[in-house]
Amino acid sequence: MAEFLTRRTVAILALVSSLVIVLTAMLFVVTQVKAAYTMPMRLQVVHSGPSGFDLNLTVATFGRLHPGEIVDRYFDVNNTGDKPVRVVVKTFGELAKWVRVTPQEFNVTPEEGYKTFQASCIVPYDAEDGNYTGDFLVVVMRK
Repeated sequence: MAEFLTRRTVAILALVSSLVIVLTAMLFVVTQVKAAYTMPMRLQVVHSGPSGFDLNLTVATFGRLHPGEIVDRYFDVNNTGDKPVRVVVKTFGELAKWVRVTPQEFNVTPEEGYKTFQASCIVPYDAEDGNYTGDFLVVVMRK
């Protein structure tokens, strides 16, 4: 049995396994994912001065907040197609640990037209002054 598992055989098995995983992932994306969108997130933390908000439509901005403050933003996901879709929302980047998305996964039917998700940014009390960034990833999948 030991002669059968040569380095070459193990390398070939590892390569074949890797190819199967990559092909399976590609097949999933091609058959299940309808669209994926990213939207940048921004927040400025300040210890003094007024809080504020920004109504930018191309960036999910949580404005200018003090440590301990919480702000909510609401985003619509539209379904203009003729079949239901499943939506998954994830956050990435340094701001992601402060942002809670509700719900993170949901369905939208053509009859509903759209659904709204809430993003709450909770600034920790020990947050330092500065600009913080991240991204939303919204994946729309066939149902």
